[in-house]
Amino acid sequence: MANLTLTHLEYCTYCPKMCRHACPVSTATARETWTPQAKMSALNLARKGFAAFDAAATEPIWACTGCRQCTEYCAHGVEPTAILFAGRAEAVRRGVGHPALENYPERFRARDERLRKKLHALVPAERFAEEATVALWPGCDAVDKGDRDVPAQLAVLDRLGMSDVRVATVESTCGGYPLLAAGHVDVFRWHAARVAHELRRYRTVVMSCSACIHALRTLYPAEGVQVAAEVLHVSEVLAGIAERIVPTAPKTAVYYHDPCHLARFANVVEPPRKVLGRVAEVRELAWSRRDTECCGGGGVLPKTMPDAADAMAVRRLREVVDAGGGTVVTSCATCKHMLARNAPDGVEVRDLVEIVENRTRGA
Repeated sequence: MANLTLTHLEYCTYCPKMCRHACPVSTATARETWTPQAKMSALNLARKGFAAFDAAATEPIWACTGCRQCTEYCAHGVEPTAILFAGRAEAVRRGVGHPALENYPERFRARDERLRKKLHALVPAERFAEEATVALWPGCDAVDKGDRDVPAQLAVLDRLGMSDVRVATVESTCGGYPLLAAGHVDVFRWHAARVAHELRRYRTVVMSCSACIHALRTLYPAEGVQVAAEVLHVSEVLAGIAERIVPTAPKTAVYYHDPCHLARFANVVEPPRKVLGRVAEVRELAWSRRDTECCGGGGVLPKTMPDAADAMAVRRLREVVDAGGGTVVTSCATCKHMLARNAPDGVEVRDLVEIVENRTRGA
């Protein structure tokens, strides 16, 4: 591990848990061993040989969604996300990765192929293009978890005068972030190079997956892979033409949930609000913008610790429940899926573009 990583591990190990309140995993589960300090300490002890570097001793390093909220409260700017993910890579290298992620690269490829076929079934053949000025590459969860989301994105773009947008013809539907979160750095690097090579045919690539935005903008370059195309979240595109969004129904109040990777990593905070504000009255949650609270969908936590992931989603919605219910809108398919499957009666969860499409229909 690099010297900076080792320094950060030492800082965390002997820290009095100043960011303890900012870890949604430990807060939602009431697990002291899953606080950022305890997770980093477990990795540091295993690194130094004071604990066995095995699946049992390193179990805490998997209790992280990579949301980075702890870093927001760290006086030293320590990045537990990056370091814990590096620890996962070391665990995989030693053959002691998480048991729920056995043969994960093969499972990832099989899912990718299944979703590629599903995308071609969702979208008319004429909307795909080998080359285009602007291409929509929605992301795997938008295809897997939201059958209405991709058609809604195309419908909104058409309605706002961007009917020349085509769907990217790429072998993969995923930017590969789950591979990195699962500890398979080499496979992630190979996957990133392939995706970047295929996306070179487009000048601008529009995405709705917050983790993919972070991957293509930040994680790819960190691994020496450059994406030639401009990479934009769909909310950034729509915010640029927000004046064209004309609601056909009265505005009602909705809550907006900021996806962690979009707000904290990519700093895309205002565009979703600008777009949503055209069709609804936007209410803020107590934890919002860069201080948003994770829904539980990141860091492959739904695979490694599904109960903890669901507990985080339940906690995230508690404020809305306590207020008497309502509609929660988010701009990431993973967040929508996690929140929707844990939403009680009286709470509805919608995708940003989906609600824009619904409330501008007939404009």
